Amino acid sequence: MVSLSARAEDGLQRTQSISLGKGWNAVFLEVEPVDTSPAKVFAGLPVDKAATLFENPVSNQFVTDSTINLSTSSGWGIWYSGELPESFLRSLDAIHGNRAYLVHATAPCQWNVLGEVERAVIDWKPDAYNFVGFSVRSPGGPTFAEFFAGSPAHRGQKIYRLVNARWKQVLQPATEAMRSGEAFWIFCDGPSNYQGPLTVETPLRQGLSVGRGDGELILRNACPHPLGLTIHHVPGVAGGVPLSVVVSSVGDPANPISAVGVPMPSGTWQQALPPLEVGGSVAVPFECRSGDMLKAEQATLLKITTDLGSENWVPVRGFRDDLND
Repeated sequence: MVSLSARAEDGLQRTQSISLGKGWNAVFLEVEPVDTSPAKVFAGLPVDKAATLFENPVSNQFVTDSTINLSTSSGWGIWYSGELPESFLRSLDAIHGNRAYLVHATAPCQWNVLGEVERAVIDWKPDAYNFVGFSVRSPGGPTFAEFFAGSPAHRGQKIYRLVNARWKQVLQPATEAMRSGEAFWIFCDGPSNYQGPLTVETPLRQGLSVGRGDGELILRNACPHPLGLTIHHVPGVAGGVPLSVVVSSVGDPANPISAVGVPMPSGTWQQALPPLEVGGSVAVPFECRSGDMLKAEQATLLKITTDLGSENWVPVRGFRDDLND
């Protein structure tokens, strides 16, 4: 059983809180832990094993043998607690974000992970089962059918989720909802770069950089129906980046069309956008109000949600160069 909640902390950091049930849990970790050492990540928790898939196994062993047995599986990196006799066999030295994991708990517990948000990009292996997870609303995530409706490589393909330590096929993808923080297996039929119902593009792999250009957020509808979008500003405890949305102003005879920054609140805010039509895209240009910044560099998070229940997190860095010295 996995449930998740999150809050923004210290600019680009947020805490992911995951409920682990006794036994094996299939977890999608969304944040990069401050200290990636497994012993530190699981410190104080009744967690004695964790594993992540580095390379897909030659055969889809989990389909024919639905139990978790890493000793007979290939391609996995495995961490064992130092209290286990097999700890010398460990092959997993770090727990990184935006990865799917199997986590074994000897008792139910709450796993709180403070980490930095990084852009999540799924690198699909074609013609194979992929062990993946996605950011979705908790509660109220989309069904599997809704989430993958816009992807020919995944639509109608087999999906397996972990139920009582056994892999069970999702037989009703139109009614079974995806869970926040959950990892699962899904077959990818051919090559794919599908990232979910909403594709979020930024000029930099790291996210948005405002104050030095590179502040345009591009949102594309990848599902077969109009998509409702909302942008949320999620600042950390030290505040965020004072942002403005750049819009076109019409009517000045001397300058018929000009760009004007519309200031957004300095704290938490959210802004709904008009529905994005099928195959449509929208560019949302941001700039930072550098004069309102108290430091040479500040950071914040944007969360883009859809009416389907999917989520995308975008790191934002703001700069004020006149404070560098």
